[in-house]
Amino acid sequence: MTVTRNGETERRMLQSPGCAGDERERIPLICEKAPALTRPEAGCVSIPVGGEIRLQLDEERLINTVALREQGSRCTSFALYGEDHAGKRTLLYENDVIDRYLYCAFEPEKVSALILEIRESHHGQPVRLCNIEAFYIANGERPFRTTVYFPLEKGSTYFTDHLRDPALIRRIGQITDIVLIGDVRFQRSGALSYDEPTLTREMGALREMIGDRRVRIWCCVLNPLKKNGKLSNPDSVYAIRRNLDVLIQNITALCGRYGFDGIDFDWEFPLLPHAWHAHGELLIRLGEELHRRGLLLSAAFGPWGIQLNRRARESLDFVNVMAYDWPKNRRKNHAEFYTCHYFSACYFLKKGFPKERLLLGIPFYGNTCGGGKLDQRDYSGFEIQRRGQNTGSHKGRTYYFNGSHLIYSKCAYNRDMGFAGTMVWCGKADLAEDGGLSLFCAMERAADDRRKG
Repeated sequence: MTVTRNGETERRMLQSPGCAGDERERIPLICEKAPALTRPEAGCVSIPVGGEIRLQLDEERLINTVALREQGSRCTSFALYGEDHAGKRTLLYENDVIDRYLYCAFEPEKVSALILEIRESHHGQPVRLCNIEAFYIANGERPFRTTVYFPLEKGSTYFTDHLRDPALIRRIGQITDIVLIGDVRFQRSGALSYDEPTLTREMGALREMIGDRRVRIWCCVLNPLKKNGKLSNPDSVYAIRRNLDVLIQNITALCGRYGFDGIDFDWEFPLLPHAWHAHGELLIRLGEELHRRGLLLSAAFGPWGIQLNRRARESLDFVNVMAYDWPKNRRKNHAEFYTCHYFSACYFLKKGFPKERLLLGIPFYGNTCGGGKLDQRDYSGFEIQRRGQNTGSHKGRTYYFNGSHLIYSKCAYNRDMGFAGTMVWCGKADLAEDGGLSLFCAMERAADDRRKG
């Protein structure tokens, strides 16, 4: 399936919630101070730091989504409150950046008014808000995947160590697809290298934890490495051009031996056209062989530089979109909503990937470029105080991550816009559930709330 639509139509499709079969209601809003806010493209209103905008509903209604649009990108902190008929305020959502489009999803709440408060902005400048829309949305039991990567390096004992861990066992029940990544690589000769004892032991433990639940297990196959530990694109291309039959035979044999449901590729990155051509050939040929056996094929890509032809794209059952590590904004934040999540969705649709095969990724880690040195740290490695928190510190450096509110919104957005699902990197990096700040719990709440409304 090829997506062919102009940019404006595509933009509206990705900003207008609700798909076929949804229960969807657009909530009428009245803003006496700035009537234009409730009419798309009708103009903007400036809100100073510390100021707020009040929007009245025609009656008390149930809502769970608010879409915001800003002219420019000045806002760096805001809060959205709901007010009931008695005047009691409830915090619905808080975040840092609005930008040109932000999808704010939250647990359903009955309100008679909405209040948007601007807390901070770039250099204290007024925030120019263009539009506010409110919705109530429920998706029912629409098929939706939750794919989670679990690193499995040589010698890993992660699953055997957590074999009796009730929290992980429960989380696995929330997951539809697990991708094991880190140890299986193809070689220049077409052979596969991996630590057989580790893979055998950990697969046994993982299957025991899954039990009789329907969770698909994928193996991510990585590229050859040079002696210095960096990816070898020349060896990757050589293996595909000269030893593709051997490589496919070894991959299908691996699936048979360990009972994998599918193969995933994470080639970071082909870069040059001849490498992309080789990658496409690999996907086409391997896809044909796997599909004959009733197995699946996926690949992980970031929103840049993709050069796959139609046959290569169609060979993929799913694409795990790395909608993170993309700090294309003034703040250098790697996983904001508009400049990364939304941008990634638009990019892959423009490249011809069908929406029902795209799993938009979310990060369970923080990134920093402070001091000119890139570093990552697990979400669980920060001191988290509230659901709307998106930054944390470690050794004097500030890291940007996605807190519970933003993860909830991204997962709701993926469901509401009709994407295949959500991908997580990675399953080991979350906080415990009992503190109320777990990202897996945010994902679960979003799924439950969207199903039930």
